[in-house]
Amino acid sequence: MKANPEIAEKERARYVEWVDNVVHCQSGRDHTLHGFTICFDLNFSCKSHIDRWIKFALAKRVKVLHLNFEPVYKEDLIDGCLPYPLGHETIMDADVGCLQQSSDLSKVGLSPSIPWHVGFRYLEELHLKRVIVDGKLIEQLLANSPVLERLTLDDARTLNRLRVAGQSLKLKYLCVACCFDLECIEICDMDLVSFTFVGLYSLLSMDKLPQLHEVSLSGCISILRNDLPQLSSLPCLQILELEFDYSHPAHLAIPSELPKLTSVKQLKLRVGGSGDISLLPLTIVIEACPYLRSFVFELTNPWWKPNEKGRKLERVVGPVHQYLKEVEFCNYYGRPCDYELVNYLVENAIALEKLVVNPCDLGLEPYDKGYFSGRMIKVKEPRERAMQQLKGKLPSRIELVIT
Repeated sequence: MKANPEIAEKERARYVEWVDNVVHCQSGRDHTLHGFTICFDLNFSCKSHIDRWIKFALAKRVKVLHLNFEPVYKEDLIDGCLPYPLGHETIMDADVGCLQQSSDLSKVGLSPSIPWHVGFRYLEELHLKRVIVDGKLIEQLLANSPVLERLTLDDARTLNRLRVAGQSLKLKYLCVACCFDLECIEICDMDLVSFTFVGLYSLLSMDKLPQLHEVSLSGCISILRNDLPQLSSLPCLQILELEFDYSHPAHLAIPSELPKLTSVKQLKLRVGGSGDISLLPLTIVIEACPYLRSFVFELTNPWWKPNEKGRKLERVVGPVHQYLKEVEFCNYYGRPCDYELVNYLVENAIALEKLVVNPCDLGLEPYDKGYFSGRMIKVKEPRERAMQQLKGKLPSRIELVIT
């Protein structure tokens, strides 16, 4: 909308008027709401309207509340409009609800007498995207939402500290994504089942999480050194997904050893990196999961110039993987580094039954005399290389599927 501010404001006004009319028509009716979603390019200028919509939804005992104010144009993310601020005056208003007191508030340094809207008693899922919010308010919200099971904080501005703790919390699924002001996250002493984090350099602390079954961490390669050791103390962790950049010189930051994650059964690695940097150092993550059953490896930008000078293939003799039965390689490009990783898995996974290879179908457009334009085009060569490198060359016990 930044490209044409006048049209943008007209569209916002039209959307706000439409929602106001819907809310007005529904306000006098005696019924509850299962879900209430606002998804539009709105900002601080619409605060009074958004405040009323939230109070309306809470008054209707809404179970699922989604607020998504992502701008249409990415330029608005870094300048221009101030995001909508979710404040105490909106969700702690004695005039529109009754007191919801919680002894947990005193544990986080807050007064247990703060008035909260009665609607939070019924809230089961909350999703906030592109909203200004602070950690203390989130702590209070959790303490006053006795049936809240799912919380997503996406691009939550000014959020610099987040603490989620306490056996009284019913929260099962927590997602924290792109909150780039966030400095530290503490999660402890609760029955969380799933945790997703997408970010950069936040200090992550996890402890006493006996039910945590699934963890997804996306950020810098430093998560291998800083965050993985904490996961070894999680007794129920079975599904682990890691994503990080692996281009030069990030690959030099891989630690020499990792603690064993003995409960992990499913592992997915998503790494970004072009060229032909060896992927074999990443096998340390696979080796940290001795009881792994399935492994998915995905290259997020695997493009490589086929006329690059070849090199001698490397080989790593690693520990035997006795339980690994299925491997999937996404965006296989047929580079030496791709082939080396597949060879490692075939040689060391003695129980491997199935290898699925999904070749990349995009490549750099040739330009002139060995140069490339930078544009991406559909290509067939990766699949052809996969067929040439792998078909008929695996042990008979392994089923090969090339999509």
